Amino acid sequence: MLAGRASVHDDHMGNPVPVKNWFRAMVLLSVPASLLAARPVRRQQEKEVRLLFTGDIMLTRQVDVELRRTIQTPWSGFENLFGGAAWVGGNFEGAIGPSSNCVPTRSPCFATPERAAELLRRAGFRLVTVENNHAGDLGSLGREHTATTFKQAGLEVVDFNNSPQFIPLGTGAVAFVALTLIPAADGRVQHIPSAQVSDKLRFAKQRADLVVVSIHWGNELMEWPSQSQRKQAAWLVDQGADLIVGHHPHVIQQPQCVSGRPVFFSLGNHVFDQENPKTKEGMIADCHIRGGRLVCQSLRTRTDPGTTIPRVVRSDRMVDSALFHCRPESKQKPR
Repeated sequence: MLAGRASVHDDHMGNPVPVKNWFRAMVLLSVPASLLAARPVRRQQEKEVRLLFTGDIMLTRQVDVELRRTIQTPWSGFENLFGGAAWVGGNFEGAIGPSSNCVPTRSPCFATPERAAELLRRAGFRLVTVENNHAGDLGSLGREHTATTFKQAGLEVVDFNNSPQFIPLGTGAVAFVALTLIPAADGRVQHIPSAQVSDKLRFAKQRADLVVVSIHWGNELMEWPSQSQRKQAAWLVDQGADLIVGHHPHVIQQPQCVSGRPVFFSLGNHVFDQENPKTKEGMIADCHIRGGRLVCQSLRTRTDPGTTIPRVVRSDRMVDSALFHCRPESKQKPR
């Protein structure tokens, strides 16, 4: 795809992860023809692109009860944050449809009202990943209906089967791959390592500037990544992942720099109704593309007792420090 590497240094954050220039094969697959004729934008003319990734979003049970009672959105305090980003994504836990369609063996079943899609769109979300242990709560038909509902609302939807998804962003393109290592109610699950996952990452790497992996993994309520997660993260990076955003533990697991790539092992809950105090803390991966390089920081969120609606608290200096020197020497090819 790209012959050259960006050599621009960021004065504030040092040398973050490089992002490839993109005016080649990727556009042939996923970008309208009008963009193919566009002239490359000079590096000094490129604008900073901000990407936000939230943790688990569940819009049923007590969340739905509270929203109906208070007639509000979970993101009433996020307008400026989300409005200032080029792209906002999150992991959607559940499936759109009535509880009568729940898979009999699934408990709890996150059957979610149709209006969830519109709530996400109005809040500023551009993309949702729907590959997790609750994505199959309403069976295969529920998966299809969920994807259709989100698409009709104007949202990009990423699951494993349609990964990688290529999305033009700024003067480049980002590839999204979603997978779950936690089995869903309908039995769907992926494995690492596997040839199937490797093929998807290699394909994404050849055609995109930045490869983002959304992954459902780990152990619930565990505040540090397991040895398995660490090995899996290293393998994903080796296969081409530039950024990993993890979900499922429902608590924050501190991000780390793995072979020069930022790995957010668990962003915790974003909108959820769990009562354990640890599950009330969340994190947003706050990433920027600056001068052809990826810079990731963090924003902490908190859900107060008695509510399911989060608020932004602050940045996390420990995380920002851990990712400050997250940079590879060169763009390595998957082995």
